[in-house]
Amino acid sequence: MKKIRNKIILSIISLIILLILVMAAFINNLIKNTHLDIIKREMTEKSDFIDIILKDNPDIYTGKISSRFTEKIKKISNTTSLRVTIVDFTGNVIADSDFDPASMDNHRYRIEVKDAIEKKSGESIRYSNTLNTDMLYLAKKMDKYVIRLAKPLQEIDETLSKFSKTIFGAGFILIVIALIFLIIISNKITNPISKTRDFAIAFSEGDYSKRITDYSKDEIGILQKILNKMADSIVSEMNQLMTEQNKLKITFESISDGIAVIDKDKHIVMANKAFASLLGIDPGSAANKIYYEVIRGSYLNKNIEQSLKTGKPTEFQEKLFSEKYCEIFIVPIKDKSGIEGILLVVHDITEKKKIDQLKTDLVGNLSHELKTPIAILKGYLETIQLNPDDTELNAEYIAKALINLERQNSIINDMLKLNMLETMKEASFEKINIKDIILNCIEILNAKAKTKEVEIKSDIDLLNKPVEGNKFLAEEIFFNIILNGINYNNPKGKINIEAKESNGKITVSIADTGIGIPKDSINRIFERFYRVDKSRSRATGGTGLGLSIVKHAAEILGWEINVESDAKGTAFYIEI
Repeated sequence: MKKIRNKIILSIISLIILLILVMAAFINNLIKNTHLDIIKREMTEKSDFIDIILKDNPDIYTGKISSRFTEKIKKISNTTSLRVTIVDFTGNVIADSDFDPASMDNHRYRIEVKDAIEKKSGESIRYSNTLNTDMLYLAKKMDKYVIRLAKPLQEIDETLSKFSKTIFGAGFILIVIALIFLIIISNKITNPISKTRDFAIAFSEGDYSKRITDYSKDEIGILQKILNKMADSIVSEMNQLMTEQNKLKITFESISDGIAVIDKDKHIVMANKAFASLLGIDPGSAANKIYYEVIRGSYLNKNIEQSLKTGKPTEFQEKLFSEKYCEIFIVPIKDKSGIEGILLVVHDITEKKKIDQLKTDLVGNLSHELKTPIAILKGYLETIQLNPDDTELNAEYIAKALINLERQNSIINDMLKLNMLETMKEASFEKINIKDIILNCIEILNAKAKTKEVEIKSDIDLLNKPVEGNKFLAEEIFFNIILNGINYNNPKGKINIEAKESNGKITVSIADTGIGIPKDSINRIFERFYRVDKSRSRATGGTGLGLSIVKHAAEILGWEINVESDAKGTAFYIEI
């Protein structure tokens, strides 16, 4: 029933059927009423005829009905094909052609008898259970009695049944002819509409190449031409919009700041990948969700809610759930009707915070590292100044002053090295022999190792082949790691240096049997001036910059350094 053709066919067929039914009902009623009128007229005439016959019969006046009279009533009934009943004015049945009057009820209040007594004639139609058909009862008042005649209406029913069959048969033929005609006509009318519908469905489902052909020469044909032109225009506009949308999407996704748009109903309309990354959420889970279901930050959510209510912009800094420090800007989106939503911009300042903290730490540490030797040196010099004649004491204090000056010199040299490495964008590469570099570092540090009672063993024959690198950077890496292994080792400890090759990569391990590094400090050992054991670092004379130099040198060379540590010692793995 969704098709126009079927609606047209069903509507017209329904109308035809309704007209046939109305016509059949009207003609049936007309025939029935006409037939009844004829029967009533005949029955009235026959009642007058019966009255003429019965007037000359004295039995009817005496009230004593002889068998001869009864027989005469039955003959009249057979002759007229009517049931004949004679009733006096009190309703008593005097005679009946079908039943014994003595067994019959009083008929005073039968409709037709009552009307006949009161109005001279009466009639009624009642269903007869005996004959299973309607009976027409007609009564007429005579001088001394009422003659009631009854006739079954089965004849009328049979006539009407034949006529109905004829009407419905002709109607069925008419409906079939009309149906065939309607199908042909409706197909001709609706075929252009079907083509237009197929075009619209295909176009709406994404087949933008679909067009209507074979125009009809009527209003639908004009509509089809207009739809084709409209489709061409839409495709052109869509292509332009898609190009602009792609440009906007690429721009939106390439922005390093997190951006999200939240509508007035608090739903996240759109968000870029940077936004999802900064908030530590799945990029596909944010769209069309209420913002507080996605954003985990009470202070941020409070400001979003406030901005949606007041329409005022705001900016602040917050550490998000993803452990990132961000500068957040909330800008309301307004039009004539009011606030339509907000634009949320999240700018990552984690690195800036770290750099600021590193600068603060660096200034503090550097000030401390330089101030301590200067203070000690000042004390020694002031003591010498007060005791210029004490040669032995002055010699001792001058020696100690030189040690502190050397420590200051080491810090400054390491700072210069670290600054050079940090500002170095690239190094000149050459063929270097890592085995020779490591053995040279061991030779330089061997005296210190003996002083600390630390034994250095090496199995590095695998490294006796040239590789691309930078000799200065490689020396800094191995020298500082071996030096750390000596400084933070236990008395009579060991340092084992081994080399292994796997999958085209060489791994050099430098493992000591020292004090080890706590787990919470492993990620910080490459920071400037960071010391696990500050008191021991002072005693060893370390500057706190060695591993920072190692980290930057390795980054320039493209080497990777990993650290493992426990209570039995620390192992550095240099992957070349």
